[in-house]
Amino acid sequence: MKTPIGFELLSYNNTRDDLLKYREQGALRGKYLGFPMLDEHYSMALGSCTDWTGSPSSGKTEFLLECLLNTAKFHQWKHLLYVPDIGNKNQIISKLLHKITGKTFDKRYINSNYITEVEIENNLHWVLEHFRIIIKKDLKTKITPYQLWDYATELKNEMHGELHTVTIDSWKDMKRYVDRDGNGIARDDLYLEDVLGYRNDLLDHYDLHMHTIIHPLKTEKDKNGKRMAPGPYDLKGGTTWYDAGKTIITTHRQDGTPNGVDISIMKAKPESVAKMGVVPMCFDKSKLLYYWKNHLNESVYADPVYKKPIALQINNNGEEEDDSLPF
Repeated sequence: MKTPIGFELLSYNNTRDDLLKYREQGALRGKYLGFPMLDEHYSMALGSCTDWTGSPSSGKTEFLLECLLNTAKFHQWKHLLYVPDIGNKNQIISKLLHKITGKTFDKRYINSNYITEVEIENNLHWVLEHFRIIIKKDLKTKITPYQLWDYATELKNEMHGELHTVTIDSWKDMKRYVDRDGNGIARDDLYLEDVLGYRNDLLDHYDLHMHTIIHPLKTEKDKNGKRMAPGPYDLKGGTTWYDAGKTIITTHRQDGTPNGVDISIMKAKPESVAKMGVVPMCFDKSKLLYYWKNHLNESVYADPVYKKPIALQINNNGEEEDDSLPF
């Protein structure tokens, strides 16, 4: 009996060599993003995807951009961005330059933290080399997710494989409810099943990581009037997003004013790449960078070298681990 066209039945002969190669490489693991506390819960792997949500001004775009920036700086990754939610081309690039230099384009800080022409010139080529940014030329035009992802696969071929991620910020800015052939799909659940299924098929085949920012439908408050963190089911079509997603992350600030931000991993798949949990971070508004507090309450910014925090050096008996042991 023949298998259906386009499918294959696993056997010893077509499995053994690939499985041994997989063993040699180790299970899928993503890139270290510069934050040791985060690394216990999230790493960015090729052939996967991350869906991001959070209340307005919760820092989801800022945190995603920093993760992308760190993979560019630490691992030489290159990224395709379609991020109209950030603004026009100057606003997008100035945000990236601000994160790299720590200097703002805001003239209110002209006597303290204002970026110079030299700093722009020294960093602009690097930004445009590592961040391929697609923007609208015709304001009436909208691009579908299928078109963007297809373009990414073609761009990756042109770049000889040196394209690693694709980012949409945000989902509301895409042309939706049509399939890849332009046929209308009126129901949101059927559309999401089709488009997210297509995305997941591309991930494995083209070895890309796809990021999508999706705004929640509403922001609820607890009995004390503080806003609660939205989850996957607070998105339009939330069940489908959860079912089709691999890693889903929520960023949350209770009232939008303090610099403390909770990074909540709400779905983690596969387990070698991510783990559910909450990672407390802080945001430096001056530098547009995130940091965490160590056991001495010192501010620690992203670093390419992994240094295991004291908080993670505790075994099940409450004792500090000795990393010098040969086992």
